[in-house]
Amino acid sequence: MSVRTAELLFAVILAFCSIGLMIKSSELHIGWIEGEGPGSGAWPFWLSAGMLLTCLLTIYRWFKKITPESVNLNPYMSKDTVMVVGVSAFAILGLLIGIQFLGIYISLIVFLLFYLRFIGHHSWALTLSLAIFIPFFIFCLFEVALTIPLPKAFTDPAFYPVYDLIYAQNTKDMLATAQYSIVFLPIIAVIIVIAYWLRHWFRRRRSKATVPDIAAVSDSATRPASEGEAS
Repeated sequence: MSVRTAELLFAVILAFCSIGLMIKSSELHIGWIEGEGPGSGAWPFWLSAGMLLTCLLTIYRWFKKITPESVNLNPYMSKDTVMVVGVSAFAILGLLIGIQFLGIYISLIVFLLFYLRFIGHHSWALTLSLAIFIPFFIFCLFEVALTIPLPKAFTDPAFYPVYDLIYAQNTKDMLATAQYSIVFLPIIAVIIVIAYWLRHWFRRRRSKATVPDIAAVSDSATRPASEGEAS
C-alpha cells in the first residue's frame, strides 16, 4: 500500500468513525447545562465533529494533490515502522484495559513511563516530568474545569478528599483536606517538576551567556601575529 492510498483510506475510515461517535454522543446532552456545565455528550460529540472536519479537509487535499503525501507512491510502512506501530497499539490497548481495573490516572502514568522511556527513548527527567504533569493537567481540565469525572476504578474513594477541596464552601473546609496526601502530594510533585525545568532553563541560558565567542577569540589570537608579520 502506497502513502497516497493510505492517506485516503485512513481519512475515510476516521470520517465514518467520527460520524458514528457523533451519532452515539448525540443520544446524551451535547450542550451547556445551566448550573452544571457541559453535558455528558458534549466533549465526545464536538471532538468527533472536529475530527470529521479534519478528515474531510484531508480528503479534499488528497483529491487536489496538495500535500506531499497525496502524490507519494512509496510504500506506506517499513518493517521497523510496523514494529513501532504494533508495540504502540498494544501499549494503547493495555492503557484501555488498565483504565477498567486501575483507573485512568494510574494507567496513564504507567503508559507514559513505558512509552516515553522505552519507545521514545527520552530521558528519565522528561519521562517522569510528563508522567506527573499530564495526568495532573487532565484531572484539572476534566474534573475541575469541565466537572466531568473520569473512571478511577478501585482508586475512586482515594479522590474523595480532592472533591472536598474542589467543592469546599469556605477556607476552613479547604484546610481540612490538607491532611490527606492525595491532596497535596500531586501539587508538590508538579511544583517540583516546574522548578526543575525552570532551573534547567536558567542554567542553559547562563551557560550560553558565559561561553566566549569562538570566532572573536580566534580573531584576537591571530591578529597580533598577522600585525607582526606585516611589520
